[in-house]
Amino acid sequence: MTVHPAFSELWDEWLSFPPAGEDADSAELSGLLAVLPMMKKDGDSVLIHTSRPWAVRRLARLWKNSRWREALNIAAAVRVPPNMKGRVEISLPARLYASASAPLKRWVWARGAWGGCGAVYTPKSGYYLVMRTGSEAAVKGMGSLLRRARLSWSERAVHGRRELILRDQQEIVAFLSKMGLTSFSLRLEDRAILRAMRDQANRMRNCDTANIKKTLKAAEEQAELARELLRRGAVLDLPPRFQALAEARLEHLEESLSDLGRRLSPPVTKSTVKYRWKRLCEFLDGTKKSKEGNGGET
Repeated sequence: MTVHPAFSELWDEWLSFPPAGEDADSAELSGLLAVLPMMKKDGDSVLIHTSRPWAVRRLARLWKNSRWREALNIAAAVRVPPNMKGRVEISLPARLYASASAPLKRWVWARGAWGGCGAVYTPKSGYYLVMRTGSEAAVKGMGSLLRRARLSWSERAVHGRRELILRDQQEIVAFLSKMGLTSFSLRLEDRAILRAMRDQANRMRNCDTANIKKTLKAAEEQAELARELLRRGAVLDLPPRFQALAEARLEHLEESLSDLGRRLSPPVTKSTVKYRWKRLCEFLDGTKKSKEGNGGET
C-alpha cells in the first residue's frame, strides 16, 4: 500500500489554490492549524510542527491574507530544520493559536485540515482517503461536515491519534470536490476508469490462461488414455465412433474438446465428446478389471 506518485498533483492543486478573500482564507488557515500536532504549550506560547513543508508554504500564504496577519509576523515564527530535513516548527502565542485554530463547519475549513493531515492511498484494489490528527475538536468538525454531506466514513484510534477514512471512490471524489479540488477529482475519476478497465483485462487474461492450462491438461489425460487403449490392443474392440475419437486426439494433442468434435465425421458437440471420453474411461476400467480377473493374462 503506497501513496500514489501521481497524487503529487493533488498537493500542487491544494498549494496553488488562489486567494478567496480574508474570510475564506482565514477559515482555511484555521483548518490547517487545527490538525497540526502540538509539541508543547509553554506559558503564553504554543509550539506546533509538521513534516509537510508544502503545508507550511500554504500556511504562510494564507496568513498574509487572514484576519490575524497584523497580529504576528509568521515568517519569524517558523523554524525550518537544516537542509529541510525533519519537522518544521511554528511558535504561536497561545491566545492567537486558540483563536486561529478554532474548528469551523465549513468546507473551506476542511480544505485546510485536509492539507495538514490528509492522504490518498492505493491498495491492490480501489482507493482510500485518510485524515489523521490528534485534535478531537478537528475530528468532530470534519465528522460533522461528512455527515451533512451524507458521506460514509469510518473512524479509529491509531497511536494516540484519530483517523477518518473514506473508502468509496465516488465519495472520495465528492469529498475533494466539496473542498474545491475539482481538477484532481476529475483525474481521480479518469484513473479509476482506467484502473477498472485494466483490472478487467487482467481478469480476462488470467481466465484465458487458466482455460488454456485446463484444456492442455485434459488433452494430455485423453491422449494417455488413447495410448493405453492402443497398448492393450483394445481400440479394435471399440465402435467406429470411439476409434475415430481416440485417433483424432492422438493426431491433435492440443485442441479443445469443441475443436476435436468438429474434426469428427459427422461433427459432434463438446458435450458429446465429453460423453464419449467418459465411456472410453469406463471401457478401459473394464479391460483392467478383466485382466485382473484372469490373473494378469492378456
